[in-house]
Amino acid sequence: MIKAVIFDMDGVMIDSEPLWEKTEHILLARRDIKYTADYRDQIVGLNQNDSGKLLVDTFGLNEEVQAIIDERVEILTGIYEEELEVVAELIPLLDELRENQFKLAVASSSPMRVINFVLDKFSLHEYFPIIVSGECTDDGKPHPAIYLHTADRLEVEASECVAIEDSINGVKSAKAAGMVCIAVPDKRLNQEEFKNADLIVASLDRISSGLINFFG
Repeated sequence: MIKAVIFDMDGVMIDSEPLWEKTEHILLARRDIKYTADYRDQIVGLNQNDSGKLLVDTFGLNEEVQAIIDERVEILTGIYEEELEVVAELIPLLDELRENQFKLAVASSSPMRVINFVLDKFSLHEYFPIIVSGECTDDGKPHPAIYLHTADRLEVEASECVAIEDSINGVKSAKAAGMVCIAVPDKRLNQEEFKNADLIVASLDRISSGLINFFG
């Protein structure tokens, strides 16, 4: 029986992936590095520490990972203030799931300060009593740690959870944790890589409490 629904944030709840990409363009341009599609495919879904390490290792930078993270978040939140939009289908889905007594949580690779910024901006805190960031575990997606930790916080078994993801690393993380995973794929990524998801949908309005119960 499915008892909980866990939402990734970026690309699922908010239309943020193009803004993350814009942030990476700026971050790399400051270092005279060109942002490429191959680099994008590697970084999508990683937590900040892992993506910072990837940047340092890939381009041989002599910089502290935390300094890169701080700079990235500063760029991102400035862009978010002006351009970020919530996914239109999100609130109706959250209302329906809450009315049907599903426990709800966010499990995002983003730093907690970015998650709270988004939840505050769109008044979403009331839906999510449990919030887990990529800073809460040592291992980021595709490792299952973040989803296993979220299930523990929700006081349910991993097998009683549905995770909603938009990235390949996110799907791998949820499935490795033993959860049902519904993918709303980022259209810029290779769609074939999402085949391990239990269901692939084009948008959140294709998900309902009835559909979630189907997996129970």
